[in-house]
Amino acid sequence: MGENQRNVSETVYEAIEEKLLNEEWTPGMKIDSENHLAKRLGVSRMSVREAIEKMVALNILTKKKGGGTYVNEITPSTYLNGLLPMILLKKDNLLDVLEFRRMIEVDSAKLCAERCDEDTLRNLEEMYRVMMENPNNTPEFAYADYRFHMEIAKGTKNSMVVKINSLLTDLWKHQQKELNQYLGSEGGIEDHRKILGALTARDGELAAIYMRRHIERTISDIREMEETKNTGKEGEQ
Repeated sequence: MGENQRNVSETVYEAIEEKLLNEEWTPGMKIDSENHLAKRLGVSRMSVREAIEKMVALNILTKKKGGGTYVNEITPSTYLNGLLPMILLKKDNLLDVLEFRRMIEVDSAKLCAERCDEDTLRNLEEMYRVMMENPNNTPEFAYADYRFHMEIAKGTKNSMVVKINSLLTDLWKHQQKELNQYLGSEGGIEDHRKILGALTARDGELAAIYMRRHIERTISDIREMEETKNTGKEGEQ
């Protein structure tokens, strides 16, 4: 498969992924035909087929002979598959993800401060600069946020920490955009400034403290947002 065809197939995969994320296609639903998707996305049927086959292999979709392609129920065994970014984890579980991140990223920050090299610090500074320059540009800000946390994981020099953070931050990368729209970026920029300062100073204890505060602030903001939303719904009844 040529490079261009591979890139087109990945674009189709992301388009299908977006429909699952937006719950346009839900478990049990029959998705659009390959021909329909190819025409709507302006790509070849082969590219659509490759993207669908990849999702079938990951047990996200099921193809029924002569009956079309259907969305599977996403189970823990599906999203724990190392080949699958955890973006299909239900949005309701975001707080669970954050609580788990708190458990591993606090110690990761401490370990990074003790072990990271100058390249890691330069990359962290670059990601922080991008965040500072794009406070209102959600995609740019969210991707820099994602990269910032991945650099900390890499800075620990621990392969298990890198792998676990990769799974979690793949999910975070997709959902950060939505959260930025509700929570804004001001708090995140300040939190990352403090974390970066502690890492640059090689102060593991302080880096851990700031990472814990960063995640706990996010958890608190999300809970407050949910409470406000629920109060508004009750008021409408």
